[in-house]
Amino acid sequence: MEGADETEPAQVPTDSEIATGKPAAPRSSLGVRMLFIGVFLLYWVTLTPFTDLSVDLSTFKPPGWTQGIMVLLTLMLVIYAAVNEQARKLVLQPRIVFVTLFFWLLFTAILSVDPAGALKRSIIAIMVTLSAGIFLLLPASEEEFARLLGKSVLIVLGLCYFGVVFVPYLSIHQLNDFLEPEHAGLWRGLYVQKNEAGGVMAMFCFFGLYLTKSWSRVIGLAIFAASAFFLLKTGAKTSTALMPVILVLAFIFERFRWSRVLIVFGGVGLINFSTVGVVALPAVREFVTSLGIDATFTARADIWNLALAAIGNNPVFGYGFDSFWGTSTLVNSDLGAFTWAVKAVDAHNAYVDAMVNMGLPGLAILILAVLYVPLNSFNIQSDRNNSNDISRLFLRIWLYGIFLACLESVFLARSGPFWFTLSAAMFGLAYQARCSIVRDTESGTVHDRAFAPRRPIAMG
Repeated sequence: MEGADETEPAQVPTDSEIATGKPAAPRSSLGVRMLFIGVFLLYWVTLTPFTDLSVDLSTFKPPGWTQGIMVLLTLMLVIYAAVNEQARKLVLQPRIVFVTLFFWLLFTAILSVDPAGALKRSIIAIMVTLSAGIFLLLPASEEEFARLLGKSVLIVLGLCYFGVVFVPYLSIHQLNDFLEPEHAGLWRGLYVQKNEAGGVMAMFCFFGLYLTKSWSRVIGLAIFAASAFFLLKTGAKTSTALMPVILVLAFIFERFRWSRVLIVFGGVGLINFSTVGVVALPAVREFVTSLGIDATFTARADIWNLALAAIGNNPVFGYGFDSFWGTSTLVNSDLGAFTWAVKAVDAHNAYVDAMVNMGLPGLAILILAVLYVPLNSFNIQSDRNNSNDISRLFLRIWLYGIFLACLESVFLARSGPFWFTLSAAMFGLAYQARCSIVRDTESGTVHDRAFAPRRPIAMG
């Protein structure tokens, strides 16, 4: 590790350093720490929590100031990155891949039936992705990252439980819900729907496990237990089943290099073949049914059938970002006489929606960015022995996101925690691949500092 300049004055040890005999981890300014928590809460709490579901949400439009706050926080992150040399070098790496993705997203938006609306939505999605990349670079060390993450998670988890106890009509599905009254009694916390709340709690379980080793064992276990209990109360089947599966897959992924391509490309491909494949291939549908599985996947098959037909009509450029589902052209079309799927808000499959929005080339670029690049980043950090607790956290979130995407449209989402957190995990793996573990040159102790701090790190 690079030594300090001999002309610099000696640093006075802090009380913590004297008590522990170890140098204290670097700390960010109060403003930077508040920015970290503010950005986290923007995407995890959102600006419209505790929504009243007794009214028709299709008529609800969030006030303009909500987007203003998002723009302001994104601008603050961009300014931070602009004045920070290492952040400028690291953000959105590998840049060629993400620039290509953004270019194609904007290009196909211009070709859509609503170019102005599609461009606006595309720009917001790009802002979310950019924010996730810079957000990770705010903490001065992994220790500070863990501490800030833990406090942020406690705030969100506390709000969810507060809602269930004190405002249950806004936090638990009710019989008078305008849509899906059949979910009555299932918890949703501060979120709009039980499945969203379930996905959040699954990721909180991953956070809790990470925090047991990186911040506080007691608090980490408490977060894990509270999140797991809430997850069960949501009744979100996909997230409840997927969370423990991801823990097992991540364990195998870390230890057996040969399994990595098989898990990522084989696993995602197999799930999509077994789900979307029921629409195109009768043999797959019969096989799935023989296993006792609902071959409609809670009516998603109708949506996929409509989506695949639409992709066949415009396979190269797609329909522009979020310019197909929910449009008056589709909802009021003659197809409404044959399928209810014209009223769907998305394809309930992020890979299918990528084709609908950006065509087959867009799907190929997205797969490169979301599947191949993080896989390659993990291989690099593994070869350099950079894998540590935070790498494991990023790995679990990334695997969870790409498998959840087989049944939910989470890629490039403009609000909510899913795309923001998945992007942060992908960038986190990339940052880990570009840094080295700090070793104490006197004791030989390995410190978990592979997480990109503001100063370049070299092996000691």
